[in-house]
Amino acid sequence: MKEPLFLFRGINKTFAESQVLLNVDISLCQGNCILLSGKNGTGKSTLLKIIAGLEIPDVAEIVISGKSESWKKTITEVRKAIIYLHQQPLLFSGTVEANIAYGLRFTSLNIKQRSESVKTALAWAGLTKLAKQQANTLSGGVQQRVAFTRAWILKPKVLLLDEPMANMDHESRIQACNLLLRMKSAGMSIVITSHVLQYFDGLADQHFKLKHGRLETAKVSKKKESPAA
Repeated sequence: MKEPLFLFRGINKTFAESQVLLNVDISLCQGNCILLSGKNGTGKSTLLKIIAGLEIPDVAEIVISGKSESWKKTITEVRKAIIYLHQQPLLFSGTVEANIAYGLRFTSLNIKQRSESVKTALAWAGLTKLAKQQANTLSGGVQQRVAFTRAWILKPKVLLLDEPMANMDHESRIQACNLLLRMKSAGMSIVITSHVLQYFDGLADQHFKLKHGRLETAKVSKKKESPAA
């Protein structure tokens, strides 16, 4: 495996005197997908939020390019490279096109460049025909694809997905997995939490179970699928 983009080391987190995470190490590598499973309440979402900079750990270090710093000193830089998506797609009121374009307002792209980027993203996700539709009228599966695309257009190094297939029918899951395969093939690092492991056959490179605050290595299904062009 390549040198990690980010290595989170020694993550500890306690809630109300209950140890949720205990000395957890996790490496995020380019073009690598990690599947994270475990019972409800074991800390899967907490771990993702710490990685994304949304939850403060009791203790943690982040290693970047061989240099180790505390979570607090490094997380501002890391946040620029990592996007976290909640189980429920958090879309804004407005069209699909407007939702996908939202994050580009905070980049250096001009109006024309943003417009071209949105057109490319819509085509990439197969959403062109839905561009002018109100996002809140879409099915849960299509809303999640819009959320994926809104993240993809910002070109993060790492994408964190918390139960991304929970509200999808079979067809939507196939479409979503195809998008994730394409993201991974393009070099994005992906971490997914899920209770239904078979959804990610052929996508995950590593599988860890979170149990008693620690990550345990588990078996990975290697049934391969080829991403669509």
